[in-house]
Amino acid sequence: MAWRETLYERPIKRPIDAPARAAIQAAFHQRRNEIPTPTELEWRADRPELVIKARWISFIVRFTHERMVVDAELSLAAKMMATEANRRQAVDFIESVATELDL
Repeated sequence: MAWRETLYERPIKRPIDAPARAAIQAAFHQRRNEIPTPTELEWRADRPELVIKARWISFIVRFTHERMVVDAELSLAAKMMATEANRRQAVDFIESVATELDL
């Protein structure tokens, strides 16, 4: 069973189109070494949403025309070990990529 919680939400400056998706993907691969665990990035084919998957936790980043919302989906083990500092580190990473790409 997985738990889902919203970690972060903010306005976005522009729509997430194909060039924005490509820039996000490139930034993720360039900065992958900043993530302390092996991860994969996957774009949903049917909606503007990306998932950063790790073994015990996934971060779901949803984009609307106006907002970016970051949810965490945690296994029981991850929920028991997740600290506020871990959550903040994940949000800081996502926020820094969004700022870098002027999203």
